[in-house]
Amino acid sequence: MRITQAMSAKDELRRAMRDRLPLPPDQRGIKSARICAAITALPQWHNARTVALFAAQQREPDVELLWQQPGGKVLCYPRVAANGLSLFSVESLYELQSGQWNLREPIADPTRSILPADVDLILVPGVAFTRTGARCGRGGGCYDRLLASLSPHTCKVGVCFDFQIVPELPMEPHDIGVDFVIAE
Repeated sequence: MRITQAMSAKDELRRAMRDRLPLPPDQRGIKSARICAAITALPQWHNARTVALFAAQQREPDVELLWQQPGGKVLCYPRVAANGLSLFSVESLYELQSGQWNLREPIADPTRSILPADVDLILVPGVAFTRTGARCGRGGGCYDRLLASLSPHTCKVGVCFDFQIVPELPMEPHDIGVDFVIAE
């Protein structure tokens, strides 16, 4: 498939998914709780020392319930930087603040910088996924660049609602998939 065709198909998919999102708050809460329970049941969650989360927008599953899990993990979040996303550890959700594109993100504190190679598990948002791990993001390529910089040992988990899982996705050479997908 030519790149322009893939881009056009992705844009069409993004529009279709935007029409289905966001979910009503009560539905989003129930589905997000199920997703968090599935994540904490993963052996990769239990074995991870450093976990990269994302601060969900209203159209994404809320993974903040993961903060209630014991285990002494280093939790980090992405921050939009000039060349993509940088990761910073946070000790509390209160450390996230409104940043670029109105995303909640950590402060760019060099003493809390996390190298991509140190991440054991990363939760990845997306507009749509396939069951085999293909991913369609919002269109900026920020997560693709971050995922490409991770260590081969890092477990990449796509996080979405059931209806965001589609049979196939147009892929471009720069697209990076996930190891598997968790939905409610």
